[in-house]
Amino acid sequence: MDLDAIQSEADEIASMMVQKQDEDLPQYKRIEENTNQRRLSFRHNLQKNIIKISDPVQGHKIKEEEHAFLHIPYYDLILEKRLGQGEVTDVFHGRWISRDHEVAIKVIRIQYLNEKVKSELVNEISMMYHIRYEHILNIFGACMEPNKYALIVEYMSLGSLYDVLKQKKIQLTWPDRWSIANQMIKGINYLHKLSRPIIHRDIKSHNILMTNNSNGFLVKVADFGLAKIKQETSRRSSYDSSVGTLQWKAPELLKMEEHTEASDVYALGIVLWELATECEPYEKIDDSKIRASVLRGDRLKIPPNVPTSFRELILKAWAHESATRPTCQQLLTLMKDTSSELDTAIIEKAIGTSVPKLIDIIVTTAERAAEGTTSQAASLHPSKKEYIL
Repeated sequence: MDLDAIQSEADEIASMMVQKQDEDLPQYKRIEENTNQRRLSFRHNLQKNIIKISDPVQGHKIKEEEHAFLHIPYYDLILEKRLGQGEVTDVFHGRWISRDHEVAIKVIRIQYLNEKVKSELVNEISMMYHIRYEHILNIFGACMEPNKYALIVEYMSLGSLYDVLKQKKIQLTWPDRWSIANQMIKGINYLHKLSRPIIHRDIKSHNILMTNNSNGFLVKVADFGLAKIKQETSRRSSYDSSVGTLQWKAPELLKMEEHTEASDVYALGIVLWELATECEPYEKIDDSKIRASVLRGDRLKIPPNVPTSFRELILKAWAHESATRPTCQQLLTLMKDTSSELDTAIIEKAIGTSVPKLIDIIVTTAERAAEGTTSQAASLHPSKKEYIL
């Protein structure tokens, strides 16, 4: 095999591969829109394979990186509808061609990474890639090509909790809200309980994703990790990493203290308030006023229609002193203890009477029915002595 000849013809070979892909995949109408990007992707992956054969040292380094998580080439992706913009990514609804699978593609807004930052990014993606839990967003892999860094994750059809609450297309019942709260707390609890605990650092309704399932809604926590790439994005631009997240920041973070599990719990408290009220926290309030209010210990007003058990959950989660906030595990225990109270309240509202009174009615009705059955049986089967002449 003449690797030099292949290298010199890399552009032509890549162009031929693009043409072959177009011929093989006519069903993907939007595939032709990114011809140049796909050509560059084919070329990059061709050159990478040549290096793995010709340069043992660099080849070993490439193989180690490839073992960290599944590397998905850009030419294997179709970016369709733009879904939104995250702190460091642009998010697209798309398709993973070789798997014929619907995905979300989170394109990182950095075109070049030096080796140090790239190595840190690989470590962070590897950590996220290996986490598998029902309430954590699955990462299928990542694209790590020059000018194209992206995460490929599972697609959640309803978008974020923020979207669901903002659009108001879905009428959430209190059992729905209770279930959503339970699932998102389970997700964060899972991260906190890992052998090497992960602090999310950016919990907000935008990072709680939802889709439909047979039980109503499936809820997953997204956007944990990527701390290094967020720092790099902030360093390269005038972007203030606190923008869009101030409303969920715990008072100790406003004093420049470290993120902890307790600061995650505080942010959950704000999300629970959003879920209860369907409102945006501190909407149209100046940042300086938000900071001052939170540091004073003031909190958002909880409407009177919020069930007592849900209200208690919010109040405990956003307690001013971090030491007094429950852990996620304690919040889940509290929810389990109070869920029967919520169920009872829902039943009573539906039937228009108290559950104890309903039980009395059922018991009385059953007793009367039993008495009636006994009387009827006696009339149908007279005693033996009635037949003696």
